[in-house]
Amino acid sequence: MNNSFEYSGRDNLDIMSFATKYNNTIFEWLSSDLLIEHSVLDFGAGQGEFFNRFKANYQKTFALEPDSSMHSYYKTNKVYDSLTDINEKFNLIYSVNVFEHLPDDKLIVNQLKNYLKSDNSIIKIFVPARQELYSSMDKKVGHYRRYSKKQLKELFSTNGYKVHSCKYFDFLGYFAAFAYKFLNSSGDIDSKGLVFYDKYIFPISLFLDKFFSHFIGKNLILEASLIVEKIDE
Repeated sequence: MNNSFEYSGRDNLDIMSFATKYNNTIFEWLSSDLLIEHSVLDFGAGQGEFFNRFKANYQKTFALEPDSSMHSYYKTNKVYDSLTDINEKFNLIYSVNVFEHLPDDKLIVNQLKNYLKSDNSIIKIFVPARQELYSSMDKKVGHYRRYSKKQLKELFSTNGYKVHSCKYFDFLGYFAAFAYKFLNSSGDIDSKGLVFYDKYIFPISLFLDKFFSHFIGKNLILEASLIVEKIDE
């Protein structure tokens, strides 16, 4: 990521802030097992949906966002424009709906290893799933791809990480996204439809994830840590 990056389809990004239950669930997953003294990096903070939540609860939270027009959203005076600006390591690096925007995701996966602490650290990744769902919305917001479970796991497991879990998220969202692909050519997200889904459908989808997260869903969530080589004494 570099400081010439700008989001396309920014209106969609803003509309997603209305998905309260959806965003709450993601934040709960991201912050699980995190201690108050831990350091956190939001890689690709976007409009600050999750960064501002972390910043309110964890003092050592930092944002990396190459699109400077987004910086006004953040409740902080310091925002990193690129990884080369960072001189510290973190207990948690997370990234929500960012990797699909990267032309070379493998390069970033390898670079991020330099910013995770060797002990007691984890990286959490949230991305859109299933290439068959690629639609006008993906094109509008600048997605290069949607990931398969195998593809995402191998992206990390073959580049120096131990993958602890990789599973699908939002089971019913898969079918909603499939319908959207054929019924909506504008690439826009309908705010009223989103709020209805978030309020009434998503809680059911979240319950069904308990049974179907290994098989299908609209998104993928991954947790991984560094593989640290032991030195024989």
